[in-house]
Amino acid sequence: MVRVLLAVAGLVLTLYAVSTRVYIGGSDRATAILEGQAVGSGNVLLHGWILTHDSFWTIDAFFYALAVRVGGLRPGLLNLEPALAVAIAVVGGAFVASRGHRGGAAMAAAATVVALLAFPTHAMASFLLGGPDHVSTAVLAFFAFAGLRRGRFDWRWAAAVAALTFGMLADLLMVAYGIAPVFGAGIVSMLRKREWRAGIAAVAASAAAVIVSELVSWFALAMGAFKSVDGVSVATLAQMVVNARHVLSYGAGLVGFTHQFDTGGVPVVLQDVHVVGALLIVACASAAVVNLVRGVVRGRREAFGPQMGAERRWLDDALVIAMLGSVATFVVLAVNGVPGARYLVATVVFASVLSGRIVAQAWQRLRPGRAARAMCVVGVAVALCFAAGLGYTIAQPVPVQSATTLATWLEVHHLRNGVGGYWASSITTVESRGAITVRPVWANPDGKLGRYMKLSSASWYAGQHFQFLVYETPVYQGVDTVSATKTWGRPAHIYVVGDYHVLVWPVGFGVAARPP
Repeated sequence: MVRVLLAVAGLVLTLYAVSTRVYIGGSDRATAILEGQAVGSGNVLLHGWILTHDSFWTIDAFFYALAVRVGGLRPGLLNLEPALAVAIAVVGGAFVASRGHRGGAAMAAAATVVALLAFPTHAMASFLLGGPDHVSTAVLAFFAFAGLRRGRFDWRWAAAVAALTFGMLADLLMVAYGIAPVFGAGIVSMLRKREWRAGIAAVAASAAAVIVSELVSWFALAMGAFKSVDGVSVATLAQMVVNARHVLSYGAGLVGFTHQFDTGGVPVVLQDVHVVGALLIVACASAAVVNLVRGVVRGRREAFGPQMGAERRWLDDALVIAMLGSVATFVVLAVNGVPGARYLVATVVFASVLSGRIVAQAWQRLRPGRAARAMCVVGVAVALCFAAGLGYTIAQPVPVQSATTLATWLEVHHLRNGVGGYWASSITTVESRGAITVRPVWANPDGKLGRYMKLSSASWYAGQHFQFLVYETPVYQGVDTVSATKTWGRPAHIYVVGDYHVLVWPVGFGVAARPP
């Protein structure tokens, strides 16, 4: 156990080092940290907050609550949580991949997941260790799949419902990652065995999770919890068609077939080795899809033990449907080109775990001898090349966070309490460890600035007297010198700090905490 914990700790530290090179931080994750800070300070229901439907309330926020309570508000949390989430995804994925297998097959399954997820391509690492990109939601889906694999109403069933419920309360993408796959895999189980009892536990679990999450949400709202608003836009029909075409091209860039995304300076020879992993993912995912379709059409039982066979089929089917569900989120929700590829990250995660399971099944059919030893040698060599590419990323210098420079400038000029555009606000607050507070604002229809009505807390504005406004170019949501002057009059000074503009007024001004 001690060795396992040390290995996990080493994995977290490695992924943290990678995260600091590929993700400098942004206001999305910084706001999640401030959300956690509020939870840790006793505002568990986040009274007065306005959050989006991917609030991460019951997942990331509680981790940040503990982290801030223990170590204070630190910029390092911007990279620590993604590293920890991916490490848990690797461990949980290895657990799910090896279920139903023993010995060499189980080890092959776990090793496959580790190689594919712990040592990803630079492009995949940039999305996987940035954030927030719903990795924690996928992890909860893993646990739900594992808990329902026996198809029984027992404590594991209750734990799976709890995992799905927590995911639903925090992130509506749990519908695609967990709820729909559990329901779909339950229906597939019924069709495979031609018996409704075979999948009733899974179908009931998905329904129970939806009902319980709705009840908890209603009760929390009645108790004064945060309000939820839409945080993402649905793509138009024309954009969905474009997205459907990009599934293969963006997916190919993430797993290593192409160099479509930034390679981070990793040598071409190390990038090209990822083609082996990409081919493995495609082959295994295709085999699992064929097995699912064949099982539904034929309705046959597996040759090996019926219970063990049912468990193996269940996990394979759930992962296949989760993979397809995450693809659907990309098609429906991606509206901003390449950055929308983040919705495909979960697809690669599910496909990597599925690959581990298919590798384990193939390993059982492989006779001991030269072929098995050759496969081990090839696998180790490929994994070492993956690790070398990751090591090259770690060797790169840590990029400079412009918000750190801004926070230092503000502190030197004794400007400690202000407002700003969304992308310049919460990240500056976190980078300054709370010494400088910048609260987000946006332009109302009348062209004046007011509280940012997403991802903000009323307590940030109530009774506050702000000194300055900061915004960066290009202008976001109408926050600029013109709208600021229209709202609070002509500023006394305008400074340019890197990409930021800082407007200072001689007299403090306020922002309504609850605008009409």
